Order: sequence, then structure tokens, then C-alpha cells
Amino acid sequence: MSSLLRVQKQDSDLSRRVLSPLVEELDEDAENRPPILEEFLPVLEKEKILNENNVNTVIEDDSMNNNDIQEDGFLDADDENLSDDEEYFTEESISLHTDPEDYDTDLEIDTESLLNPKTVDHDTTGKTKYIKKCFDLGINPVSYFVKNLENKELKLRFHGLGAESVKAISFPLETNTNIEILNLEGNGIDGTGARCLCRVLRENLFLTEVVLSENKIGTEGAISMCQFLKSNRNLLKVDMTANEIGDPAGQSFYDVLKGNQTLKELILANNRLEETSARFLKDGIQENDTLEILDLSWNHFKTRGAVAIAEGLQENVGLKKFRFQMAGLAKAGSEAMMKALKQNRTLRELDISFNRIQMEGATFLAEGLKENDALQHLKVGNNPFEGEGAMLILEAVDSNENSAIKYLDFSNMLVKTEFATIEDRLREQRNLKIKHEGILPEMHPKNGTYARLSAFRRDPIETFKKYAEFSGVDLHDVFNGGHRLRLDAAEFKDLIKGSGIDIPDQQLTVLIRTLDVDGFINYNRILDENGSETPFSPEPRSASVVSFSSEKSEKSVSSARRRASSTDTGVSTDGGNKPKSAKDKPKKKEKKKKK
Repeated sequence: MSSLLRVQKQDSDLSRRVLSPLVEELDEDAENRPPILEEFLPVLEKEKILNENNVNTVIEDDSMNNNDIQEDGFLDADDENLSDDEEYFTEESISLHTDPEDYDTDLEIDTESLLNPKTVDHDTTGKTKYIKKCFDLGINPVSYFVKNLENKELKLRFHGLGAESVKAISFPLETNTNIEILNLEGNGIDGTGARCLCRVLRENLFLTEVVLSENKIGTEGAISMCQFLKSNRNLLKVDMTANEIGDPAGQSFYDVLKGNQTLKELILANNRLEETSARFLKDGIQENDTLEILDLSWNHFKTRGAVAIAEGLQENVGLKKFRFQMAGLAKAGSEAMMKALKQNRTLRELDISFNRIQMEGATFLAEGLKENDALQHLKVGNNPFEGEGAMLILEAVDSNENSAIKYLDFSNMLVKTEFATIEDRLREQRNLKIKHEGILPEMHPKNGTYARLSAFRRDPIETFKKYAEFSGVDLHDVFNGGHRLRLDAAEFKDLIKGSGIDIPDQQLTVLIRTLDVDGFINYNRILDENGSETPFSPEPRSASVVSFSSEKSEKSVSSARRRASSTDTGVSTDGGNKPKSAKDKPKKKEKKKKK
């Protein structure tokens, strides 16, 4: 009985810990209140307990073990001294009359998902969010976007999204867990759209590649995006080519290069970065050791800015590919690049085409290649150092036994025969591949300087005349003195090959494109002494049209000339009188003089 009294004394504590119902539920429905402790007792025992409540003193039972009542207020049901009535207070008996929903609990249960499972959104792609947002903005959803939200790569190129559509797609992209590669090239995304995409960069942890080229993000939009790029830890590639990004954004890109240690590829080509940006980028390139690919081609750098970036390469230890086309390196930049080639040991590919590098610059590059043992691909085409500079660079590679060069690009350059000899040997020994425009034949000094003759792209007609002169061929004989032969490209090519003019096929193709007029070749420009373009209108096919066989035989060429000659001298095919030729006119003049 003393045990019962002790339990009664702790009734308030039990009510607080175990049997305390939610206040809101008691107020709403009194009938559903939980039972109190007294309701668990038998009627007779209940009366005894109520009578004994008036006793001021409680008889202590020394025989009772302190462990009989546990810390949580329950009796130990395994105690053999408990009576049959006391078994009502076991944990099992109490739990039978309790409802967990009526009491406080530490478990976090989503009651909405249990009571109304249809209303809970389990869409990880974000389709529901996108369609709802399009409805709110009053725009039509892009069906291609909806269909590809479950794919790993989403290519939404040149869809003309605009500001509102970009805002709509940004909401599902924040929570989408499927897309890893996002391509939004050419969608007219402006600064406002870029700020909407900033939320995607902040919230989405699954994107690894974002392509935003050919848009109109501008300087402000780029600065906004850089605020999130510098702390992003999941993106590996960002492409912002041709976005009208100006010079003030240079410091923001420096912050990205300094703070982001995850980004592997950054493409900023064809923007408006200038000298100020070059100074910031120099520091960023020096401090960053995780970026592997950087493209700064076709910006507004001048020689001073190009030198600064080349100086940054000297101390960089992470870049593997660097594209720097149309950057204005010139002589000073080439000297700085020479030092970078000597010091840098991680760079594998370098593209410095279209950089106004002349012979002095080519000499600097050759000096750097003599000591470099890491670079594998070098592109220096479309520079004005011509074949002589290409020869210096190739000889430098040949002299360096530790050179790792596997590919050289001398686009739009003609090389000498000595160059071809070294090229063949290095191709066999080192598997070296070289790209150039062709090989010039041996020339006599009286035929002109090498520099003038090698500029085939700038003046293909004049260069072709030199080829004919070197080969000992009279172009007037080839084209029958300027008589109008209507030739298409294939017939013209057969005629040149059959005449014995030694010209590479690539250059002949360039010449054909230069002379082409509506599908036919205006070869009169070749015969024009002044080099000017003579009017040419293709005539309908007649007896003067030349048809060549696939065997390119000289007989067909000579027969075509004979037919053209007979047509020009006045041979009539319809039986008419023979017209007076040009040779008859001088005879009449002579007769008049005699008279």
C-alpha cells in the first residue's frame, strides 16, 4: 500500500511527463481527453486511497527498495513483492490506454503527407514549379525544356527565351537533381536573366557545366554571376563566350580565379576585356593552381595587356590549355611568351594565332621552344612571319631532344622545300604532325622575293602567275589568248593540271574560289595585265564550250583550243557566208595606200 501512496504522490509528475494531453485538443474535444490515473484503479482501492489522502504523515516502508520506482516514475513490474492490484501500474497496462496522437512527442512527423499524400510535391525535376511559374508570368511553357528535365544534359540552344522565360526556368533548376550539363547558348539572356541564374548557381549542387555563350549578359550580369562563382564548389566548366563583358568585370574574374578551387575550365573569348582586366587576370593566373583550361581569345587586349597575361603564365603551375588568339602579342608579347615557355612546365596546348608576330617574334618563340619539354600542341598560324619564321620554329623543335611537341599549326603559310625535308624526318622519328598551306617550288632570284610570293592568300592571282612563270608555261597559250571559253570549276582544274603548271591542290582550290562567278570561272582576271577584275557574264553553252574527260588528256585540251579558234575566226555551222576576219582588214588598208 505504501507503494500505492508513493505513486499517488508522484501523480503530478506522471501527468506532466506521460499523461499530459495537448491543450489545443482538450479545448476542441473534451470527450477525447486521456484517462487520468485514478481511472486505472479498482473502485474499492480507489476509496481507500481517497481516505488515506487526509493523513498528514506518510508511513515509510523501510523494506521497500529504492529501485522499485524507476527514474521515469514507473514501478518495476518484475518485483515479486508487488500485489495483484499493483500490477495495474505496469508500463504495459498504461500504454494500452494511451493514444500517441494525443500527447507531445519528439518525433518529427509530416502530418500533411500522411493525411493528404496527393497534395505533397515529390517532383525532383521541377516540372510542377515550372508550369505554375509560367502560368503566373503569363507565358507559354517550353515543351522541350519540360521533356528534358529528367536528362543528364539539357541543351536549350537558340530558343529565344528572353527575360521572362529565363526567370521561369530558373525556379525548377534550383531544385533539379538530374541535370548536370546546362547549355543555354544564344538565348538573348541579359543582365536581369543572369541575376535569375545566380540563384541556380547558389542552390543547385548537381550542376557541373554551364554554357552561356552568345548571350547579352553584359558587364553587370557577369559581375553578379561572379559573386556566386567564386564560392561555388560543384561547377567544373563555365563558358561565357561573346557576352559583351566589359573591362570593369576584370576584378570579379580575379576573385573567381582566386577563390574558386573547383573550376577546371573558364572560357571568356570574344568579349571586351582590356588592359585593366589583363592586370587582374595576370594576378589570378599566378595565384590559381587548379584551373586547367583558359580561353581569352578575341578580346580587346593590346600589347601591354598581352605582355601582362604572358607574365602570369610564367608563374602558373596548373594550366594545361591556353587559347590566346588575336591578343596583340607582337614583338614584346612574343618575348614574354618566350620566358613563359622556358619556365612553365604544365602547359600542354598553346594557341597564339592571329597575334601580329613577325620574324623577331618568331625568333623569340624558337628560343623558348629549345628549352621547353612539356608543350605538345602549338598553334601559330596566320602570323606575318611567313615560311622563314616557320622554319626557325621547326628547327628549334628539331634541335630539342626533350621536346614533347606532337602538333604544329602554321595555317595560311607556305613553306620551303627544306621545311618539308625536316617535316618528313620528324614525322617518322617523333610522329610529328604539321599543318601548313603547301610547299613552294624552287625559285630563281629574278622571279621575286620569297615573302611576296608566299602570301598566296592575300593575292592568289598574282601568285598563280608566278607558279606559271616558274613552270615555263604561257598563260595566254593555256587560255587561248583570252577567247571566251565557258569553264566550270572541274573543267578549269583539269585545264590547269593538263597545262603543266605545278601548283598544290589547296592553292588551286583557293584560286578557283577567287575566280568563281555564278558557278563558272572568270579566268580573264588572270590575263588582265593590270590585275583588275574585268566584267564577266557567263554565256550560254555553244560550240565554244569545252568538255573534258576524266582522264585529263592533253588531246581534249588541244581540241578545245582548236574549236575555240575556229569559232573565233568565223566558221559558220549553218551554211551562211563566211564573215570577214580580222586579218582581211589590214589588206584593204594596204590596197588603199597603193592606190
